[in-house]
Amino acid sequence: MEPEILHVPELAKMLNRTESSIRSAIRDKASWLPPSFKQGVKHCWRTESVRQFLRQYEQGDHRPAKMGRKRREPPMLRAAS
Repeated sequence: MEPEILHVPELAKMLNRTESSIRSAIRDKASWLPPSFKQGVKHCWRTESVRQFLRQYEQGDHRPAKMGRKRREPPMLRAAS
């Protein structure tokens, strides 16, 4: 049975990364790291939250919306319609 709460070593195994890369990502607030919470001084993750984050990451839902104005169709295509 899997633990419900993951710490850095378990998350590193789950994401196939080193513990030091996880700790660096926590410090740098990396976008590829699932949201965590703290129990005292330890960073923790819920197993289900990590799985959900990975599903969203796999589908591309993790990307922020692009900034800028919407593009208009080129004049050639608008005239043909």
